[in-house]
Amino acid sequence: MRSSPLIEYSSTVLMLCLWLGAITTVFSSLIGLFQQDIKKVIAYSTMSQLAQDIYSKSIVNNRHQTICVETFFFLIRKVNSQITNARKHYGVYISNILFNSLIKFIWLFFILTCRIEKWKFIIIRKLVGISEAIRLILIYYSRYNSTHVKNYSSTSFIDNKGFNQWLAGVIDGDGHFILTKKGYYRLHIVMDIRDKDALYQILHKFGGSIRPMSNANALRYNLSNRKGLTKLIEAVNGEIRNPTRLLQMNKLCVKFDIKLMYPDILSFNNGWLSGFIDSDGSVYFNKASGQVSISVTQKNKYLLDPLICIYGGRVDPSNERGDAFKYVMYRKKELFKMVDSYFYKYPLRTMKKNRISLIKEFYEARLGINSKDLELLNKWVLFKDRWEKYHD
Repeated sequence: MRSSPLIEYSSTVLMLCLWLGAITTVFSSLIGLFQQDIKKVIAYSTMSQLAQDIYSKSIVNNRHQTICVETFFFLIRKVNSQITNARKHYGVYISNILFNSLIKFIWLFFILTCRIEKWKFIIIRKLVGISEAIRLILIYYSRYNSTHVKNYSSTSFIDNKGFNQWLAGVIDGDGHFILTKKGYYRLHIVMDIRDKDALYQILHKFGGSIRPMSNANALRYNLSNRKGLTKLIEAVNGEIRNPTRLLQMNKLCVKFDIKLMYPDILSFNNGWLSGFIDSDGSVYFNKASGQVSISVTQKNKYLLDPLICIYGGRVDPSNERGDAFKYVMYRKKELFKMVDSYFYKYPLRTMKKNRISLIKEFYEARLGINSKDLELLNKWVLFKDRWEKYHD
């Protein structure tokens, strides 16, 4: 169809057609490059071809203004034709790509599987070698102890005995043996929630469960399994000193056919006090007297009186009614002796142990009544923060 003379001799209209066709060609070609549907690719390719007819006539009539544009779109036309030709075999091309990708994936999976199995075999071989070496070391160590130690004074025995004595002290303070009329039996131990590590040590040794108490910032350890409860009773039998706990445990001993054993006289080298402090004790700073004190509160005064002769301190009524008593250790010499000689061998297992480790530092950091030393004041502020937050 022949163009109108008005369009042929109007340079403005020719330039408008030129740029309109150029933009349409580039735009449709770029869109066609990124399409996945073959129908859309052919549609945009056709649109690009039709746009070329518009600007080709403008180039003929306006040659002197479009040298650069013609060169640029010659390249576009080549690319466009290549896309159209390639898309004719689109299905076969995609099939080849998918097939090759699948083969490569299977091969890669096979290689990775072989490598993983190889490393798995190497790791297992190394672990078996390490475990065998540890087993031989333990066998040698046990034979060495059996030939050189004639009594039960090995380290493991002391640790177990110390733990059992500590556990007896905890049960005497916050424990409770229960045997119902229906024959149900269990042990309860209640502790502050921040002392959960101590309860988990008991759980790992005897089993049971630990659950939070409702409306209280505390945890309760429950042991109702007969095997675990029997094992625990055998561990603390002969170490329980609270008469109330002895009566409770005696009922379970009768049920489980275990002979009840009474404790020996308490001595300095006994871990019972450590557990008793972990349960019913406290370590605090008395602002009025400017002293650190270790105290244990208990209703049974006869359970506290023997502590005075062994560890020092005194026993006072804890309230005006006189139905509870408090054992208090406050003298510097007695506290230092406990830190160096007793708690070093029988450490606390609750967060109170952090305050025990700060007792000596307290006497170094404490301020005098009229002290104005800023350096000492800063040291005291830092110490007090650690003391209140139970930081070691």
